[in-house]
Amino acid sequence: MAEAEINLSQTETLQEAPEFETFWQMVWRRFRKHRLAVWSSVGLIILILLAFGVPLIAPLMGGDPDYIDMRLKYGDISMAHPFGNDELGRDVFLRLMYGGRISLTVGLLSALAASLIGTTVGVIAGYFGGIVDAALMRFTDAMLSIPVLPLMIVFAALDLREIVKGQGIWVGLAVLMGFAFLLVTLGTWMADRTAPASTFILSGLIAALAGGVPMAGLLLFLGTDVGGGGTTASVVQLIIIVVLFSWMTVARLVRAAALQIRELDFVAAAKAFGAKPQEIIFRHIVPNAMAPIIVAATLQVGSIILYESVLSFLGLGVKPPTASWGNMLKNALDYMTQAPLLAFWPGLFILIAVVCFNFFGDGLRDALDPHHVNQSED
Repeated sequence: MAEAEINLSQTETLQEAPEFETFWQMVWRRFRKHRLAVWSSVGLIILILLAFGVPLIAPLMGGDPDYIDMRLKYGDISMAHPFGNDELGRDVFLRLMYGGRISLTVGLLSALAASLIGTTVGVIAGYFGGIVDAALMRFTDAMLSIPVLPLMIVFAALDLREIVKGQGIWVGLAVLMGFAFLLVTLGTWMADRTAPASTFILSGLIAALAGGVPMAGLLLFLGTDVGGGGTTASVVQLIIIVVLFSWMTVARLVRAAALQIRELDFVAAAKAFGAKPQEIIFRHIVPNAMAPIIVAATLQVGSIILYESVLSFLGLGVKPPTASWGNMLKNALDYMTQAPLLAFWPGLFILIAVVCFNFFGDGLRDALDPHHVNQSED
């Protein structure tokens, strides 16, 4: 009788056991249990479709977000104008959607570029170790110790086009690289005063060279007809400024993953078979470190959208009449008594985008990290 009960329980256990699932099927199953993440992903899909699909619906609502019609000044909400009209009679819904294209583009491209830079720095530091690791991590610590928003404001306030026109591209590049060298060398010394002087100098040189490449591209771009002014130049400058101060978190996460992965048996086997360092990095370390990279990049999008909104709110980002959520919010402050909804709508969309990206990233963390305890699975 006891043996029959044991066999019956084993049969029930086998019947209840889930079928074999791949890694991504497991990720999807775990992600679905995070309800806030699922609803946030739905909200992000709707927001992205509206922002990047607005040219398809714009002809039905007037077509031009910058079209001025003073007869519709402070117009009420209607079927033709779902969010009303602003102080110049422009359609608020169209301007929000076109502004969302800029804010989301800056957030997504900046997060992607920052992840690429952070992954490169982190995997090199974690795999090679030694003085390379010490210099890169002291450089990273120095960048982390810098107050990000004030420095972003300083860089955004610089009129780089005037530097290009007045002093030339290479003089401007030398000034910016020298500033990066001094800033990071001082920051590294303040972060760890016990380190040898060679570490401070090497960190400063790395900062100058690493910052010189994007700065050279930016200055060369601003010297062209396309980069001489307008929305494109503002967006490119904004993306580069944000990326320069957003890659450090990814770098530290990837370094930690690389330090762990490089000690595993399959990496030792690859070395024994004569695999080169770049082969080990690209075939073994980076693919196995993708989970923290994806999570960090997703969580960064919300923060970057906030940075873009703050800089545009201060008049240092995208310039009017081109709409972005930040400059729409700034412009609405002058009309709070006449039309308070003009400030409500851009603030609401900033809140929705940031919250959705944060919950989406939190859900991805729960799904991709097998060591993380997901409360919804308990």
